[in-house]
Amino acid sequence: MFAVNVAINLPVKSLFKQFTYAVPPELAFLDSGWRVVVPFSGQKVEGFVVERTAVPAEAAVAAKLKAVETALGDRPWFDEEMLATARWLSQYYMCSLAEAMRLFVPGKSSIKRHAVRNEQGRLLYYAYEERLKEKTVLAYRINAAGQQAWEGQSLAKRAKGQHAALGVLAATGDWQTVQELERQGVSAAVARVLAQRGLAEAGQKRILRNSYERSQQRGEYLQLTEEQRRAVSAVNAAVDAGLHQCFLLQGITGSGKTEVYLRAAAHAVDAGKQVLMLVPEIALTAQLVKRFQAWFGSGIAVAHSKLSQNERGDVWHRMRTGQAQVLIGVRSAVFAPFARLGLVIIDEEHESSYKQEERPNYHARDVALARCRHTGSPLLLGSATPDLCTYYRAMTGAYTHLRLTERPNGSHLPQVEIVDMRRELAEKNFSVLSRRLQQALVAAAAAGEQAIVLLNRRGYSTFVMCRDCGQTITCPHCAVALVYHSAHEDMRCHYCGNTAPVPAECPACHSRRIKFFGTGTQKAEAELQRLPQVRVLRMDQDSTVAKFAHEEILRRFADGECNVLIGTQMVAKGHDIPNVTLVGVLSADSPLHLPDYRASERAFSLLTQAAGRAGRGDKPGQVIFQTYEAENNIISLAARQDYDTFAQEELKARQAFFYPPFSQILKLTVWDKDEGAGLALARKLAFYLQRLQLENKLADVQISGPFPALVAKVRDLYRFNVLLKAADMQPVKEALLNSEFKEQPNLFFDVDPASVI
Repeated sequence: MFAVNVAINLPVKSLFKQFTYAVPPELAFLDSGWRVVVPFSGQKVEGFVVERTAVPAEAAVAAKLKAVETALGDRPWFDEEMLATARWLSQYYMCSLAEAMRLFVPGKSSIKRHAVRNEQGRLLYYAYEERLKEKTVLAYRINAAGQQAWEGQSLAKRAKGQHAALGVLAATGDWQTVQELERQGVSAAVARVLAQRGLAEAGQKRILRNSYERSQQRGEYLQLTEEQRRAVSAVNAAVDAGLHQCFLLQGITGSGKTEVYLRAAAHAVDAGKQVLMLVPEIALTAQLVKRFQAWFGSGIAVAHSKLSQNERGDVWHRMRTGQAQVLIGVRSAVFAPFARLGLVIIDEEHESSYKQEERPNYHARDVALARCRHTGSPLLLGSATPDLCTYYRAMTGAYTHLRLTERPNGSHLPQVEIVDMRRELAEKNFSVLSRRLQQALVAAAAAGEQAIVLLNRRGYSTFVMCRDCGQTITCPHCAVALVYHSAHEDMRCHYCGNTAPVPAECPACHSRRIKFFGTGTQKAEAELQRLPQVRVLRMDQDSTVAKFAHEEILRRFADGECNVLIGTQMVAKGHDIPNVTLVGVLSADSPLHLPDYRASERAFSLLTQAAGRAGRGDKPGQVIFQTYEAENNIISLAARQDYDTFAQEELKARQAFFYPPFSQILKLTVWDKDEGAGLALARKLAFYLQRLQLENKLADVQISGPFPALVAKVRDLYRFNVLLKAADMQPVKEALLNSEFKEQPNLFFDVDPASVI
């Protein structure tokens, strides 16, 4: 007999090992990659078959092996490439194989359990059912009798409608839905009669939900610039050769990177291959999807967090079966199954949203790199402001560097003006909008043009404080100030979602002098609405809760329903609206103040991306940066969109302080309800690593901490960090995975963290 080793799909950090189960004869087909249901710890759970192994019958009896209960699906869920990627992910990100594999399953689990109780309500046991539900509709298929009647022309004269219907069914021989038949002139009534007469079968046919279905009509064929042609040619050559090669497409804003993506994707599809296109946020998908729809029609599929689990399951099915050629999606789409993956494109590859914040803390760019390595596919990374690690690899020759230095339509980069808000305050302007920005907004509105205003803070006010004692109203569960939201007239925590009414008096000194400080998008929106002829739309997390809310807001703005769009960073990236001639950035210096080594990089990127939204059409663009640090060099470089100078200076600083790309970073975080216990565990961990240093086992590792996280408490859990830097982190990972800390439930490993704070 044989058995299988199974990774148990439970959201438990400490299940690093696999478990062996006997395979009954009726499941003899089981092999690696199948999803199965197995008994585990008194319940029935989903597991992933990792490998098949021979076991002598007497050994199985002696070991008292439990048997696999059933298989899920009609084929293995994981192919060899997906299994290889999962194994790599498990090793690199220091998580269990089960945690890595569950990322490939829509909803992270294929089954859900429910309690079965007797008439008295007493629990009898737990049963399970498959979580993904296929959508089916009534359909008809010709049978042998119908085929004989059709070929013998027996209905041709006396029942012409039925004869014609048999011809439609005979043309495919497969199931056809009522809707499909009606489009071919066959009514539901005629199809029903054929089934009643035994000439056709009635049954159910699966249909795939697709909110983005559209007929194919390749879009306007724009003339490529010489730079674009060279970029497309390089990527196409790698696709044709089935060569794993990484490209960095660095192009100024508005330089036509999307056109390069389209041509490269079209070439791969024409070669019979599939394409994965990753975008950083759902807000960026609407325009991009329309561009790709114009080229690939219903051949595209779209995956994002607003889809239901069943909708996502349909998307995965279309990619696995090859029914769709191009998948456009956010971070999690990198785990989709493919029939013949041939090219991966990552737009705005520098974005931190590609990094998963929850365990396992994977980065979609690195997972894509692993999948391309296993499939022999090229990876195309695009950005106007590349991640500095990506840029360094391109400069050192590890990646092929492709550049777009001009805009195809001949338009120029917008003129950027820096407004010193200290002078505005000195001249008694206490508005969040400088007088220069107010004038520019009014002028743009009067000219029938549009503007985008960026303020990277949601809410109305950033905090509420007592003016007498200085007490800030904080979240009782998190170590952060509550943010006032005028729409709900309450205060909200942006970490745990806790809400509270605005107090009538200070909880500390009972003063009634409660005041709102700072400015969020809601307050800025209110000030904009006071300007003449200005009609405002707001796009932030509060206004985009509903499904497709992003697309609706952008559609209304693009259609000219409003002439000013204000929002958080989601308004600053990816949008190509020709009538936008003005961009205003409020508090342009605020991203610079975080105590994180990436702060300068993020600030430069955000400002450059925001500025790039202006002047993309025939009209020249202008940009206004409002700042309290008008002399800051990062802001000046962003105003000139001088990425290369910024990158060279920043890389020198990174090298001096041993930060990536010159080192690797591992952040270890302890979470605990007891502040003292959490700190004690973090100190024990740091001591263990320091002892290994003294023994010369980790001689080249820099250890910092433990220290409290920037937000020291979230959801009543205190957080302490230990930060490690090393040229090669593998010895550190091995030391930790072979230690008592490996299965510590409240210790989390974050490899290549997006933030060190």
